[in-house]
Amino acid sequence: MSKTVQLVGFDVFPEDLKKQINVVSNRLLDKYKKMFGEESLKMFKLAVDKKRERGEHTLFEIKGSLSTSHGLFYAVHSDWKILDATEKVIKELERQMTSKKEKMKTGKK
Repeated sequence: MSKTVQLVGFDVFPEDLKKQINVVSNRLLDKYKKMFGEESLKMFKLAVDKKRERGEHTLFEIKGSLSTSHGLFYAVHSDWKILDATEKVIKELERQMTSKKEKMKTGKK
């Protein structure tokens, strides 16, 4: 992981889950670099918070932000499964990136 990537709050989770989070995060960053170029990427941050616990289950909130020279992309999602919440945040960030790229092609900011 490069210094432009911050994973906040994930250190308490099992190693295999952290690896899966890294894979999903790197997929997003690779897609971003292909769309906009690596030099425009400033920071990617993924943070996890426990929202509520119900018995043995915990509701997690994932916040993802991608700071770039093209603007800030931001998404939040909650789920009982941490990987599902992370996937949904990543998908939303990808959607925002694609939308931004389309606007740039048509000359809109």
